This record gives sequence, C-alpha cells and structure tokens, in this order.
Amino acid sequence: MEKPLVAVIIVNYNGYVLTRDCLRSFGAVTYDRYTLIVIDNASRDDSIPRLQHEFPSVCYVKSDTNLGFTGGNNLGLAVAYEMNPDYVFFLNNDTVVSANVFELAAFLDTNPDVGMVAPLTFYHENPMITSFGGGYLNRNTGSITFCNKGVRREEILNTVIYCSFLEGAAFMARTELVKRAGGFNEDYFLTAEESDLCVRITDMGYRLALITSCSVWHKISRTMGRGSEMIHYFVYRNRLRFIKNNATEFKLRDLATILLHYLRTFASLVLREWNIPAAIGLVKGVCDYFLGVTGPGRYKERLQA
Repeated sequence: MEKPLVAVIIVNYNGYVLTRDCLRSFGAVTYDRYTLIVIDNASRDDSIPRLQHEFPSVCYVKSDTNLGFTGGNNLGLAVAYEMNPDYVFFLNNDTVVSANVFELAAFLDTNPDVGMVAPLTFYHENPMITSFGGGYLNRNTGSITFCNKGVRREEILNTVIYCSFLEGAAFMARTELVKRAGGFNEDYFLTAEESDLCVRITDMGYRLALITSCSVWHKISRTMGRGSEMIHYFVYRNRLRFIKNNATEFKLRDLATILLHYLRTFASLVLREWNIPAAIGLVKGVCDYFLGVTGPGRYKERLQA
C-alpha cells in the first residue's frame, strides 16, 4: 500500500536563516512521499533566491504583500490542493524537525477519528524541555490550559495525548477537513488562527491528538518578537475575536474571567515587567477589536513596507 502524500507548508517573512535551518532538517527525513512548499510574505532579505540556490527541489511561491500567517498558509493551501495530498503539515519556519516526524501521517492513517495531530515540541535553546505537549481550549474565554509544558521528555508517560488545542507551530491535518473548514480565517492575520481551526475541526466530530514519538524544536517568537507591542496587539485583539466567533452558552462568569485576565495582564506589563510598549499593544488591540479592525490592522503599513 502506497504511503500517504503530505504537503508541508512553511511561511517565511524575512527569515532566510530560520527557513534555511528548517529545510535543512528535512535532509535527515527518510519518508519519501512529501512536498515542501515555502510561501514568502514579501520578504526584503532576498530569502527566495538564496533558498532556491540551496534547496532547488522545494516549491516556492512569493506573495507581493505580507499576508500574515493566515493568508500565507491559505496561499500554500491553494498550491497544495492542486497536488491532491492526503495530509497537510503546517510548520513554522522557526522550527527544525526530527527524522521521524512523518509518523504523524502514519498516525492519521490508522486513526480515522482524528482530524489533526501534532508532534511533541521542545525549546530549541533547551532541547530536552518541552514547550508544547498538548492543550485544552476554553472557547468561551479563549484561555488555553497547557499540559506537559516545561517537563523533560522522560516525564511524559503517554504515547498519545488527546486534547482540544494544537499549537500552530507544527501540526498535520487531513486535507479534506481543512478544505471543508475553509482554511485559516484571515481576519486574525497572526495568532489565534490555530485555535479557530481546532474548534472548526472538532465541531465536525473529529478528535485532536499529540503523539510523543516524533518531535520538533521551536525557536519561539523569532519573527515578531516575544514581548513586542505588535505581538501583544494581535494576541489580545484576536482573543476577543476568537471568543466572539466560537463562544457557546456564554455566561457572566466568562465575561468576568476575560476582564480580570486583561486587567491583570495590563497591570503586570506596566508595574512588574515595565514593558510599556506591550501594554500599549494590548490597549490598541482591544480598541481595534471594538472598532471592527481585522487583518494586519494598524500595523499594515509597517508589515507591508
């Protein structure tokens, strides 16, 4: 029986070195039924010609504008659909993969009730410590409860972890389900888009899983900056949009939880971390949510420069 065909979609934005390292990691992969698709979001660092020189067999698509994580992946999906793959592997460019990462495809093949599956993720800077080992998503508050975060590999006893949230850094999905879901919601542009897709897939009646037999190593937030104004803008604007799109039986206690979280975060950023730009990003994000601003929002000019 022929192995399933997998399309790997990697979005690049001024990240030549990150994407190069990611592609190099596939050199150790023995699985032979996959295609690498790199979507370039109007980078200014000559990423594509430099990558083409080293990895000529990769499929490259260059966008004239920065489409964000959502639009970039949707452009990759349009290319992937023409190849008719069984599965689509969404992978951040700031990751490197284990040689057996395509055990994800084998798992989907033998578990028809699972719609999406992710590998165990480790910190690249601390490669024995997990950064993502599964999560549970509250669609009424947008909060995520992480399990197995910050522990060593040998401390995780389960080989399969069923959950309701998979991190966007690395997960594989059934192509037909992603197509039925309409891909990623481009209103988000960046952050919360994977939460939205997780909900749509589970609402179709499929389970989400993480398997611990294969891995990726993640150089977290190298592109946008972990504590930046911009990332806080998208995180806190899009969390509200996610709740609006997906909440069910929303109650007063959910509203109180959301308000308390935003106030505590703002106070912590100002009084404890002294990160005023991040606090400003949070406030701008909340304001723009209520103004109905979507996509790149007030950072459009900077991101499209």
